[in-house]
Amino acid sequence: MPLRFRFALRAALAIALNATHAVAQLYWDTPDPGCAATQSWYMQTNVETDTLGIRNINYPEASATYWQTKLIGNTSTSVTLVGRFPRGRYMAIQLYDEQRNVIDAIGDTMIDPDAGQHNPFRSPGPLGTYRLNVVFGRAPRTPAPNTVYTGELTSVLMVYRIYYSDLANDITGGVPLPEVRVNGVALTPCPVRPKAPPESTVWSRLDNGDYAGPAPAAPLLTATNPPYWILTVTNRRTPHYPSADNSYFAAYISREFLHAPHNYDMVVVRMRAPTVPDTQAGESPSLANTSREVRFWSMCQDEPISTGVVRCVPDNRARLKDGLATFVISDPSRKPSEETLIRHGATWIAWGALQPGDFVYDPEINPIPASAPTFYYGGLLYRQTVPNPAWQKSMVNISNLPRSQWKSAMGDYWPDSGYCRSADFELLGFGCVSR
Repeated sequence: MPLRFRFALRAALAIALNATHAVAQLYWDTPDPGCAATQSWYMQTNVETDTLGIRNINYPEASATYWQTKLIGNTSTSVTLVGRFPRGRYMAIQLYDEQRNVIDAIGDTMIDPDAGQHNPFRSPGPLGTYRLNVVFGRAPRTPAPNTVYTGELTSVLMVYRIYYSDLANDITGGVPLPEVRVNGVALTPCPVRPKAPPESTVWSRLDNGDYAGPAPAAPLLTATNPPYWILTVTNRRTPHYPSADNSYFAAYISREFLHAPHNYDMVVVRMRAPTVPDTQAGESPSLANTSREVRFWSMCQDEPISTGVVRCVPDNRARLKDGLATFVISDPSRKPSEETLIRHGATWIAWGALQPGDFVYDPEINPIPASAPTFYYGGLLYRQTVPNPAWQKSMVNISNLPRSQWKSAMGDYWPDSGYCRSADFELLGFGCVSR
């Protein structure tokens, strides 16, 4: 790819993400309805519980829940979290600055349980208890156990995230949210919001119809055929509250390729599926430390103007054929038949479209006008969480190589992709990409 185009793509990404100080500050200071900023966990991000749609921003994982608490303090402030390990694929406590960058983090396997208790993410066993400390100040050369540090900051956003609870109707993983104590006093928690009834949220309706919105007057983002994948291993310059234990492949797609002179119908992605511990089927998450390749992975279709998620397919829900996962991204009218999807080992993901009367929000939690071309573009996001260090084909490991070697180093784990016509996919499956 020409250097000029790569710079244009990165510039478009920066404009679309709009990660500014003012945006982040407003987001922090907007508690969920019925909550107060003086409470712990006064913001909850889960697209299935968000009846107003105001938290479907910053590219959330659809099978995850994120709880947020703003912490303000100084070197004399004491913050302690008292919790119990949840039943789920992954959990962590992470701190962010006002630019939405991760400052410090502690993932589940790094947390020492209380004396006589057990950490189920290290080895199979019961859900033990733990205590964590947040220290306002710089981390020493040898950080204390079970401690995260704010560095020079006196105001941070603390995020507690659970990926993929084992309990379908309990997003907390069957345990209370961690108690937050500031200077020995427990903050009153904001209650957990349950999942909303089907079709009661804007998010649940995004796959109900074809796109009928406007095309942008001028290109807002640069998309290519085939899509161009950007790799990010989370670091302090990664925006939008990324998990410190995640790596991401991201690529833009555009409806311009669905019209003349291209006249394609869909985007198709294929890759070998990394092995995971299927905790929803009763396996221990600790298997990822030994015999599995990653703890969790998913393929998502996102809306890059709002930074909201349309749909995600978590690892154990992806249809496989000979170990390969194929994804078809299209409007409902271009969705292949179920028989065709099964025959080619494929899973459909909606491109996404607003229904009449619905609207979404931007990262400042302002409604986006109907005249905006939301859902004209898409953002494919393939995330890997806590890869096994021994797995040489992980995003983390290949990120150390020149980009020109990524695809060959990953082999068929690479997310191969392109645009296709319906008739070609019906006949050839992923082979349609080369037509």
